[in-house]
Amino acid sequence: MTLPPPCFTDEVVWAQEELTCVCVDEGGYSLLFLGAVICGSAGAGPMADCVGGRLSLSLLLTVLQLGLCHGFSRAPLPFGLVRRELSCEGYPIDLRCPGSDVIMVESANYGRTDNKICDAEPFQMENTQCHLPAAYSVMSQRCNNRTQCVVITGSDVFPDPCPGTYKYLEVQYECVPYIFLCPGTLRGVLKPSFLFEAEQQAGAWCRDPLQGGEKVYFLPWTPYRTDTLLEFSSLEAYRGRRQSASYRLPHRVDGTGFLVYDGAAFFNKERTRNIVKFDLRTRVKSGEAVIPGANYHDTSPYRWGGKTDIDLAADENGLWVIYATEQNDGRIVLGLLNPYTLRFEASWDTSYDKRSASDAFMACGVLYVVRSTYEHSESQGGRSLIDYAFNTRLGLGGPLDIPFPNQNQYITAVDYNPRDNQLYVWNNFHILKYNLEFGPPDPAQVPTASETPMTSELPKSSPPVSLATTMPGEQVPFRTTPTGGPKGASQEPRPRPPEAVPPSGSAPPLPERLCEAVQRRGIAWPQTQRGVAVERPCPKGTRGTASYLCERRTGLWTPQGPDLRNCTSHWVSQVDQKIRSGENAASLANELARHTQGPVFAGM
Repeated sequence: MTLPPPCFTDEVVWAQEELTCVCVDEGGYSLLFLGAVICGSAGAGPMADCVGGRLSLSLLLTVLQLGLCHGFSRAPLPFGLVRRELSCEGYPIDLRCPGSDVIMVESANYGRTDNKICDAEPFQMENTQCHLPAAYSVMSQRCNNRTQCVVITGSDVFPDPCPGTYKYLEVQYECVPYIFLCPGTLRGVLKPSFLFEAEQQAGAWCRDPLQGGEKVYFLPWTPYRTDTLLEFSSLEAYRGRRQSASYRLPHRVDGTGFLVYDGAAFFNKERTRNIVKFDLRTRVKSGEAVIPGANYHDTSPYRWGGKTDIDLAADENGLWVIYATEQNDGRIVLGLLNPYTLRFEASWDTSYDKRSASDAFMACGVLYVVRSTYEHSESQGGRSLIDYAFNTRLGLGGPLDIPFPNQNQYITAVDYNPRDNQLYVWNNFHILKYNLEFGPPDPAQVPTASETPMTSELPKSSPPVSLATTMPGEQVPFRTTPTGGPKGASQEPRPRPPEAVPPSGSAPPLPERLCEAVQRRGIAWPQTQRGVAVERPCPKGTRGTASYLCERRTGLWTPQGPDLRNCTSHWVSQVDQKIRSGENAASLANELARHTQGPVFAGM
């Protein structure tokens, strides 16, 4: 039996992940799922070869609205959220998502299924049955979970499905939030894996947590001459000294506190309290922010010196600035920095003297301070360890005792990556990577009333700290106020208070009880201690974080159910972007009507 060719229509929208498509021939239509006809009109012929075809959006909507098919196994993808890019052979295709959203490829085709796209010689456009089934897999591996992805369309990337035909690449993708799940509370630091030797004693290296792939970035540090960032496609490329790019930064750098985050390098501009953002794609400075009151240029560096007054860090919550101020007596201050506006969203004071720290990093919203020994310093003695932690969610800080392997004894940079939960360390000419051990509880969980923190750094009232930001093209810096977050006090740690002895007539303590694991509102909630509000990513198709309280009094989940007030549909951010870009009201009204024609769930 000869099967008809894949279906084609004038209105082109690629089939989604399950390769569902509508095919039309002279006898009628067929709706297929994974290439098998699941329903069709009376005159429709077999369409088993339609897997690689394209569907008509208007036809599909008509079929679904008329109820002509009831075998559709999954609701159709909301087409308003799908982006489409096309590039001709020999040219790059550029997939890009706004903010920290990442790419999720929905479909891809490399070949030719149309004689009106990407003009060439007539004989190179005759074959319109050219399709590479592996295109989806290739593009998914290269681009998924990245905020931007550039691929050259051609045989260097894709196998040639039809030699002699001038081909093009067509991709449909969604922009979805990349959700970093907190691995828990830090329990231990394992011995480092020795990677390579470096030519410089001091420096820093990292991977971009929001980009897939194996790219690594190196910033060797030399006093007053640090202005070049090196990029390597992988650690193996670094071993062979095969750098893929070299970036001349717009300013010299103070210290080793640089970071690459979402395709941009962030660093402390030499002799200033400024943070500079440098776009690695355009090689242009895209922003500069002043940190008011921050000590700089060897006023409050880490112990080894190196003008490391201002340090940048990344974790599951975003981008952080670790610094000190005279107002806080040279002790560490934390700031949660919006990487796109360069404005502080929250800040906290701690009680740890920054000059006593060898380095520090963030993980799950918790600051961990490393205190290590250094060579040629006989007076130091002691051992290397993580000796302090500050939980920004709870506003609590206190001492720790987690050994930190340090055989090279000259730590100049420690950076945590939330994508692989590892530490990237530069230690005395050595490039190292440390695996970490995490365990319960989640640092974001609220402690029960019976728990008493070892150290309390109580919040105090203080005026909000402004952040002066200068973006390219602006003549005068403007000042903004942080949008939220506590400003902790700079009090010294206090000893744990004595436990109160209950009077003889008091009620006995509640028996230990856990809320059982349940499935509610499309989310799997784990077994949880009483009095704890556990957080989980919002249901599939939405973004944000949901919470569910295990009541302390009853040891049962709160009858109000999970709190989904922080969950929003992906299309909400899309509409918001269109509003900000100035799209006309009629178009926005139509889009809102389309998205809200079905059930809308809000709040709890």
